[in-house]
Amino acid sequence: MFDLVIRNGRLVSPDATTPGTIGISGSSIATIAPPGEQIVGANEIDATGMLILPGLVDAHVHIPGFLLSSRLDDFTSASKAAAAGGVTTVLLMPTDDPRTATPFYFEQKRDSGIGRSYIDYALQAIVGPMSESIDDLAALGAVSFELFLAYGGMPNFIIGNDDYELARTLRLIRDVGGIAGITPHSPSLIARLTAEHRDDPDPTVATIAATRSILSEALGIARACTAAADTRAQIHIRAVSSRQSLDLIRRFKDLAALSSEVMSHHLLFDAEDAKRMGAYGVITPPLRHASERAALQDAVRAGEIDMVVSDHSPHLREDKERGQADIWTAPPGMTGLQTLCASMLALIDDGKLTLQDMVRTCCENPARWFRLYPRKGTLRSGADADIVILNPSQPTLISDSDQHSKADYTTLAGRKISARIERVLLRGQTIFADGGFPSAPTGRFVRP
Repeated sequence: MFDLVIRNGRLVSPDATTPGTIGISGSSIATIAPPGEQIVGANEIDATGMLILPGLVDAHVHIPGFLLSSRLDDFTSASKAAAAGGVTTVLLMPTDDPRTATPFYFEQKRDSGIGRSYIDYALQAIVGPMSESIDDLAALGAVSFELFLAYGGMPNFIIGNDDYELARTLRLIRDVGGIAGITPHSPSLIARLTAEHRDDPDPTVATIAATRSILSEALGIARACTAAADTRAQIHIRAVSSRQSLDLIRRFKDLAALSSEVMSHHLLFDAEDAKRMGAYGVITPPLRHASERAALQDAVRAGEIDMVVSDHSPHLREDKERGQADIWTAPPGMTGLQTLCASMLALIDDGKLTLQDMVRTCCENPARWFRLYPRKGTLRSGADADIVILNPSQPTLISDSDQHSKADYTTLAGRKISARIERVLLRGQTIFADGGFPSAPTGRFVRP
């Protein structure tokens, strides 16, 4: 007898949607039974008419409230948002205090989630010029080592234009069997463009976008891929936002061990939407022209972009509002952790993507590339029983009032999607159902 049986659902994989029944023992999936095979559980969920997905793995998430004021998202608020949105594992970016640049700060951030997180979490380390802790961070279980070629890190952790340090750091990451997360762009081009636009008489969100040009992004990607091909390091390109970047990634696919991501915002919105949103539309990299958005959608559908992420950046409403008067003060980023699944469903409703695309890019591929597979990201025997049950016949109207992040708004507010998340399980236990959280936080630190 199994501890839990989820009966009569339709299981979604990257390849197909097939009927089946899931038997769970302890925290793991013990069997996937075909229709007609009778299995018995101490507890059962009737999933007739439901879609069953693996829990989503969001590979690019910021939680800024570890050591700062509790006004910002912390493990509890952010992980509630994740659970409500079907995300059961997050990979935390290293730039939020305590910045995971040393073993001490890595352990501090790791331990701060114990007893507070509703979902599982992995930690990404930050490395840069003169980094000497890569061996120790790898031993502690860093899921990636993040290099910032331009913005994003502390000043002494930005690689900048130093190609010697870029190659040296990539070799160190290669030698520990790690993956280097690359935030691209050209620091010198950004600096000059920013200086040129600082005196614009009426700056808008488009002004900010002009300082983070498509050329800047492409130059950073070209540098990183060239260095990766030479050093034989595995790299992951963050936040792809343009057709030109896609062309470079295609060219280097056979030369380097290379994966890439796109933010869900860049698949849903374009520069005209950013103009409408004002300060809420300030994001790095910027929302591009509609033709760039279409190219990104095509690349996801074709499997040329490996994963879709949220880049959850939960700036509070009051901080964004300050940017309405002075766009230069608007903190860049959008909330997205709770709405990653909803964003993909919206794209599916629009005919841009499929359920299989969502499971491939938001579940299996992130787990595979960051070496959490087959424990995470899949419905198969032996995997953690991280499961999302979707009701495809119950529409959902996305609203600000339903958001669990301390940033209590979403740029998807008012959007209606054709399905509803009925239940989310983490390692076989329900962590979200009927709009609430029925148990205490049980999330764990996971390592590759």
